[in-house]
Amino acid sequence: MTPDARLPPLPYAGPPGRVPAAPAPPLPSRLRPPQVLLGVGVVLLVAVGLAGPALAGPAGRVGVLLLALLVGCASALAARSPLRSTEEACAAAAAALALTGAAAGDHPLEGGPLPVLLVAAVLGSLRVLFPRPLSWPLAAWAAVQVAALRSLSLVEGGGPRTALLLTVALTGLAATLAARPALGRIVLVTTGPWWVTGVTSGLVTAAGADGPARWLAAGLTVAVAGALLPVRLVRAVEPLLGPPRLVPVVAGLAAGGAVGAALSTGDPVSLPLAGELGVLLVSVAATVLSGWRRGLLLPAATAAGSTLVVLAVGQLALAARWTALVVLLLLTALPVAGVAALRRDERPTALPTATGCLAAAALLAVPAGLLPPGGAAVALTGLYAVTLAGRPAMDRDVRGPTGTVGAVCAGAALAVVAVDAAWTQLALHLAVQGVLTCGWAALLSREARGGGRDGGPEEVATWRTGATELVAAAWTAAALAGAAAVEAWSLPAAVGLWVAAGPRLRLGPSWPAWGPGLVVAAVPSTVAAVLLPGALRPVLVLVTAAAVMALGARTAVRAALLTGAVTAVALGVGLALVALPLPLGGALVVGAALLGIGARRELRPVAGFGARLSEMR
Repeated sequence: MTPDARLPPLPYAGPPGRVPAAPAPPLPSRLRPPQVLLGVGVVLLVAVGLAGPALAGPAGRVGVLLLALLVGCASALAARSPLRSTEEACAAAAAALALTGAAAGDHPLEGGPLPVLLVAAVLGSLRVLFPRPLSWPLAAWAAVQVAALRSLSLVEGGGPRTALLLTVALTGLAATLAARPALGRIVLVTTGPWWVTGVTSGLVTAAGADGPARWLAAGLTVAVAGALLPVRLVRAVEPLLGPPRLVPVVAGLAAGGAVGAALSTGDPVSLPLAGELGVLLVSVAATVLSGWRRGLLLPAATAAGSTLVVLAVGQLALAARWTALVVLLLLTALPVAGVAALRRDERPTALPTATGCLAAAALLAVPAGLLPPGGAAVALTGLYAVTLAGRPAMDRDVRGPTGTVGAVCAGAALAVVAVDAAWTQLALHLAVQGVLTCGWAALLSREARGGGRDGGPEEVATWRTGATELVAAAWTAAALAGAAAVEAWSLPAAVGLWVAAGPRLRLGPSWPAWGPGLVVAAVPSTVAAVLLPGALRPVLVLVTAAAVMALGARTAVRAALLTGAVTAVALGVGLALVALPLPLGGALVVGAALLGIGARRELRPVAGFGARLSEMR
């Protein structure tokens, strides 16, 4: 038994139990009372510094600078003891007072930049001597910007002002690389307006200035654009820069635009040189870069090179310099083809691009006077043949884009000869392209059957495209020959329907594959044999129908057998109707109709039909 158990119960209620006190809420952001006092002190000192020059004039300005010196010394003394908050607060107050004293006046952004630059130099030196406070480098950067703003009204527009803006932007980007994370974010945000303004001014100056000023602006713009790339690697400012590819693309656009603007001089060499420089830049970057450098530099190189090419091509086209444009496109295709040969991962883009450049060169060779329209069409059809010949060895991710470009080449060839009204060449190109397309369709069918699968949508579309081209070629030839016979139009259409069916002619049901073509071939000829005068066509139609029936019976093709039989019967009935007098013809039609109806009824007998018939009167 415990000692507490031997005690008698109390005659009154015991003392209330102790409730544990709730923990005191923490101060926001780990703020301590001394830091609050330091912050208030800084605000009061800066307020005095702002009011001093306004009340006492130059004497007040000197007093503010002396006060800044004293507070800076206090920060230096605090740096020797573990008073980091005091050191930072005194540094902030001293920096603010120094900036106020240097830029005091009715218009702080007006006047000479020298006093503010001296303050910036002093603050930068203090950053070297006392590296812990953040206020020294931050105030130095602010002083540099104030000095730059004061200098804008002192320098001339154009090249000098562009150089000033870009120099400030370059300084800010360099400071972002060297600064601590918090300071780096502030410097980068404040550098943004300088970068945008400087690059815009650099592009304008590079495009409109003369002599060295043009290339100085272009070079500084390229340097400022390139300085963005290492900033993208700084982890502290990464959230401020958007998607990973945004900064490289923006840098490439700015650099390419600057060089392209500088080369837009109108002489015969500069624009083709700009275009070729862009192509080489993209090609070399795509071939050489790898790893993280590829992820950072390839988007920038692609954006810069594409900008150069677009600017060169656009200006050459506006100036109607077709020969130079053809040369540029041909020179573009060569390095791009080299990239496709060396880099497997670039082939889905590089190979169609090279083919497209060659096709565009062939088209533009016509207005340049280098090729006649027929020669350009031959070159384009040849490119179509080359793309089809190379597709079996390509991977599937390369086949699609290359096939699309090849189809565009084929269509462009037809358009060229059609615009030139060369109808014989049009028929020839249609026939050649139809044969090539059907050959590719046959290869797709063989691949599908070899893999044990049915043909896909690409195979079906290819067969139909090839059939359409062959039918169009035949109809064009018929129109050129002035053919009046209906078979000159119906038989090519029938053959086109059979070609469009593809492997189904041999493997599938006969009616979907053979039926449409047989009907298109039989009906117009049968109607013409009955209605048009002449004895040769009925004989030929009847002989052909008999041959089709025989072949259908021999090869077990139901559609051919039935179509031939129906054609022969329809031809005989039609000739009889035309030859007999009208009453006999009417009797023949009615009799045939009754026979048909009776045969159909016999196939579906009705119960009680005999009893009902006996009841009739």
